[in-house]
Amino acid sequence: MAISKSIKKKKEEDKQKWIAGVLVFSGRPDPTWPVNNKLIKQLEKIWNSLEPLTYKYPSPPRLGYRGSFVRNNIDCEWFAYGGVVIFKRDNRSESRLDRQSTFEKLVLSSAPPNLLPSYLVQIRKS
Repeated sequence: MAISKSIKKKKEEDKQKWIAGVLVFSGRPDPTWPVNNKLIKQLEKIWNSLEPLTYKYPSPPRLGYRGSFVRNNIDCEWFAYGGVVIFKRDNRSESRLDRQSTFEKLVLSSAPPNLLPSYLVQIRKS
């Protein structure tokens, strides 16, 4: 029984395709890139280490950099901005505090060279 469950879970994971991206442009498509399961495991580890957010998170500005995201083609998404990470799945969401923006920096650092505007490259290195 356990073997068939693990095989089923593996097949579901194989079907998932993950992309990361940043919300940065107005009037043209934002940069996105595929990410692998290794990065997803690292992000899950960071997520699991974060404490719940007990206050309203900051709203991103209307122009310029408005956060980064990682989402799959099935039903879940992480969004990171300003020291907060939000996880959405099945029309529910949970917010956690990331004081060092570790999650956000890892997402930004996974971008291929020359894809992000130069000021975002500086954020991921800080």
